[in-house]
Amino acid sequence: MLWQLDEPLADPAPLDVLYISQLARTAGIKVLLSGVGGDDLFSGYRRHLAVSYDWLWSWMPAMARRGLAGLSRQLDQRTALGRRASRLFGNADGSEHMQLAKYFAWARRGDLHALYTPELNAAINDISADQPMLDHLRRMSPETSRLEKLLSLEQRFFLADHNLIYTDKMAMAASVEVRVPFLDPDLVDLAARIPGRFKQRGREGKWVLKKAMEPYLPCDVIYRPKSGFGAPLRLWLQGDLRPLMFDILSTDSLRARGLFDPVAVDRLIADNDAGRVDAAYTIFSLMCVEIWCRKFMGSNFSFEAERRAAMA
Repeated sequence: MLWQLDEPLADPAPLDVLYISQLARTAGIKVLLSGVGGDDLFSGYRRHLAVSYDWLWSWMPAMARRGLAGLSRQLDQRTALGRRASRLFGNADGSEHMQLAKYFAWARRGDLHALYTPELNAAINDISADQPMLDHLRRMSPETSRLEKLLSLEQRFFLADHNLIYTDKMAMAASVEVRVPFLDPDLVDLAARIPGRFKQRGREGKWVLKKAMEPYLPCDVIYRPKSGFGAPLRLWLQGDLRPLMFDILSTDSLRARGLFDPVAVDRLIADNDAGRVDAAYTIFSLMCVEIWCRKFMGSNFSFEAERRAAMA
């Protein structure tokens, strides 16, 4: 997967695209249509529902919001409800723009930096992954609704830098072309003119799109429950991927690379195994970075050696 992507994109969803494309090619199908863009234009992700309820707690005084954020960080991360509530309220004490940017975060900055070596921490300490999104939001009109701001982030970053990249590359790996009709320029322009209240309607995402399709599609197709385009990553790390995980994240491998602290990584794996935290995607991210380094930087690449050479 990482060889085809050319970058350490830590998401198992590209494997789905690859396998679907391979099956299509085997069946003699050379062109597929994808629904990519529908959620990003018309709403449809859980965070779009969450942001529509921000008003329920955003009125709180700053001290109360800090308390809410602190309590959310103590929730049990082993349950889906705990993880979602933690992400929803974890940045309640931040600015509006920071709250929106954090909807895209899978882990807290401090938790991630605890996994880095001192050398890597020193090198990237002044770099914020949120900054491009914050800059983008600052350029938008203050009159823009929170939902429309979030959708704008989806289109500029999540869609362009994530979904479209892996959809295109993994389909091409199977010699299949994937087309994205939701991103037809005329439809994108139309979606931009539709108010957010017609996109996220109560708990119903893509409301206006679904209503428009009622004359053409059965209701049980339009309104069926949303199904994520992912993989059972937590089960994989406890089963089939476990030998690979221990090989990729071995103490010797991490120490030679110089990016991640072997002791901290071992502790994270142990905590995940014991159910004290839900760190499957963080562990998978570490694996993807190391695999990418092996594929493209070589087994002898050392961050510390490169840093010293650059400083010399």
